[in-house]
Amino acid sequence: MLSQVPRSRMYVAAAVAAVVLVSVAVVLIVRNPSGPANAGADSTVAAAPSSTATPSEKESESSESEESEPGKPSGDNRAVGLKAEATSAPGVTARLARIDSVQATASLPGEIGGPALAITVKVKNQTGKKLDLALGVVNAYYGPERTPAVSVASDGEVPFPASVADGESAKGVYVFQIPEEGRPVRVELDLGNGADVVVFKGRPQR
Repeated sequence: MLSQVPRSRMYVAAAVAAVVLVSVAVVLIVRNPSGPANAGADSTVAAAPSSTATPSEKESESSESEESEPGKPSGDNRAVGLKAEATSAPGVTARLARIDSVQATASLPGEIGGPALAITVKVKNQTGKKLDLALGVVNAYYGPERTPAVSVASDGEVPFPASVADGESAKGVYVFQIPEEGRPVRVELDLGNGADVVVFKGRPQR
């Protein structure tokens, strides 16, 4: 007849067996790095967004970086001298008819009096139809840093007329506060409606 094993010894044996099983399981997991834990890590990396922009994103970033900042002059690709004639659209030419040094008197908020240039811009229409000038804008810059010149609209400015007939020319006079030591100057004309911005630059004669 078998002698009975004390219960305390049975409990000890069961505990030892459990510890052995746990140890074996840990060893197997460490030796198998492709287990469930690593599989979860791999899925997280795959779900992360790519740092490489798609072609459409690259085009968008490129177009944004090439755009001129507000208040900054455009490029020099179409720049001509102050006495030259420039073409802004088929059949539309422009030139600076006069550049006069004047002493401007400021009377509106934001204007600055003192040495200024009164620039007369002449636009000729040979398009075969009436040319809209209502959106025409003239800007000026001066010095090597191309500092935006402040318009003195209250002292002698005469904007373009609303339109000019085919075969005719129209003039506008624009006054800008530009210190004498700030020259050379740069004048930009934008007639709107898809026309090219034309740029005149040089040192006006005193």
